[in-house]
Amino acid sequence: MISLRSIFSHPLLARELTERAARKRTYAGRVVYGLVLYVIFLVALRRLVGSAETDPTGFGVLGLGRQLFRQLIEFQCWGVLLFQPALMAGVLTYEKERDSFSLLLLTGMSPTKMLIEKYLAGLFPMATLLLLALPLGAITMGYGGVSPQLLASGAIVVLAAWLQVGAFSLLCSAWCRTTAGAMVAAYLGGALAYLAPAVGYSLAVRYVLWGADLRGLDVPEWLWSLWPPEAFARVMAFQEGEASMMRVVAYFEATGETVAATLWTRLLAGAGHRCTPILISAGVCLLLARVFVLRRAFTVAADGRRRAVRTRNAERGTRKERSRVLTSSAARWLHALWPKHADLPQDDPVAWRESGRSVLGRRGRFYYLTVLAGGLVLALSLFLLGLYPRTAGPERLYHLAVLLAGAGVVILTVQSTGALLAEHSNQTLQLLLTTPLGAPEILRQKARALRRYWVLFGVMLAIVFAFVGWSEYQYVAVDRKWIALRRYWICDALALVVYPPMIVWTSLLLALSLRARARAIMAALTIFAIWIIGLQVILSLVLGGWQDTEPHIWLSLLSPLGIVEANGQFDEVSDSYHGNPSMLYLSRPWKFIACNFIGYALVLFAVRWLCLRMAERWLRRAG
Repeated sequence: MISLRSIFSHPLLARELTERAARKRTYAGRVVYGLVLYVIFLVALRRLVGSAETDPTGFGVLGLGRQLFRQLIEFQCWGVLLFQPALMAGVLTYEKERDSFSLLLLTGMSPTKMLIEKYLAGLFPMATLLLLALPLGAITMGYGGVSPQLLASGAIVVLAAWLQVGAFSLLCSAWCRTTAGAMVAAYLGGALAYLAPAVGYSLAVRYVLWGADLRGLDVPEWLWSLWPPEAFARVMAFQEGEASMMRVVAYFEATGETVAATLWTRLLAGAGHRCTPILISAGVCLLLARVFVLRRAFTVAADGRRRAVRTRNAERGTRKERSRVLTSSAARWLHALWPKHADLPQDDPVAWRESGRSVLGRRGRFYYLTVLAGGLVLALSLFLLGLYPRTAGPERLYHLAVLLAGAGVVILTVQSTGALLAEHSNQTLQLLLTTPLGAPEILRQKARALRRYWVLFGVMLAIVFAFVGWSEYQYVAVDRKWIALRRYWICDALALVVYPPMIVWTSLLLALSLRARARAIMAALTIFAIWIIGLQVILSLVLGGWQDTEPHIWLSLLSPLGIVEANGQFDEVSDSYHGNPSMLYLSRPWKFIACNFIGYALVLFAVRWLCLRMAERWLRRAG
């Protein structure tokens, strides 16, 4: 007989929360999230208050709380989008990697109950991070313009985003075999899900991506219905109209109680209406996770058998193809002049082993995928340039480059940390360390095997950068066109040479020091997000016109994106420095480019030297 205690007991949830509470990184993550949130909020507050200081009456700061509260909700939504996948994506794959998922099924717990408890276990840690914003919400109410209804509506939007991102990450965890694959699917799949409607509308009708005022362009409301910041922007617009109407009604009524109750009902109903698509998508993701949780639970062994069969078939096909090709005289002359490279472990056995296990394993597959991806990016770039208006082509291509670069950073980070820590989880690290290669050489070959990934993304980004430069500088004066174009292409080429290996070696350093795959991936992605995007955002918030002075441009080089912004700024105002000694630095952009890439090259060599120096000690400790 089933007792009430067994129905309402949650042993899996208690175990998950107890394990998370025992980890030091749980509290370290809370501290880091709180510091980042409070620093960004204080910077935004300082900027808004500074813009209102020109009012001699001192009342200019009143009413700023509404704009500040909107930025706070956007910060919270971005926090959910960045941190919730990392907290949720490994809840099921961790059991698969430890081969303990079958033991959970033997406990008699239903798959639905197990899924719900895993879902709650991944949501609760993010709740502790979201509660850190409560004091900041009280500060925004103190500056005026934030009603209790608006505060409740913002909480509804954040709650919907929290449930939706957690549900999608749980679906990725139910589908994927490894934690690294689930994290990549959660981040990249979530980005595709959010951007797919807008991208399709931009390609078919009108360009409505970054920088476009959706309400002013009269686009369909469903276009960004899944994007939480835009949902809250529409909630605020709806509340402004409702509040104006209610003020008119209150003027003619003797008591305001009915008006206040109606306002609460209508405004909260409006917020719920805007969040309905987000909640529906969360429910769909949970249903799909329930469908796949058992069907994809034991795919590790099956995938291994299928991979072995495909390898044998590929080897047989390769031998047959080689026998046919060598019979022709043309092929013999070609092989005599240019010997065909054999994918054998001649001098780089670890790199050969890593390449054989990856998607870009054999050279033929790598060349095929590179040509295919390059052709698709080329066709998409030409299509974006042909859209109306043509003058917005560089902006569209720049957004495409941002998406490709973000995907490249995520994939390079996950592959770099997984290439090293997979040896520890597979218990092959000690066997690998017994070879005469040595720990530093093993690390070099691990990094060498990852070159194909950043070469693939480098080819795609090079195509986009080439079209951006050509389309943007065709409007520049003839005497300065090739000078600006040459500098732009050289700057982008240096970025493709310096930045990817720096990402690879930084990820390897974190993998060496942290020794846990999920922890290393999360730490690497957090560091890169703060380093590449966070510093640039803080600089833009603190110094709105940072391009106007030379010291501020030097500060922008602390972020890898700083040189991109500065490089575009040189051409816009380079003609205006004549007669203005304060802008003379704009005529010498090469010193900024040289210092940026020399500095990051030194960072790359320092990180690489530290990895090789500490490889023996840290790998032996990990093994």
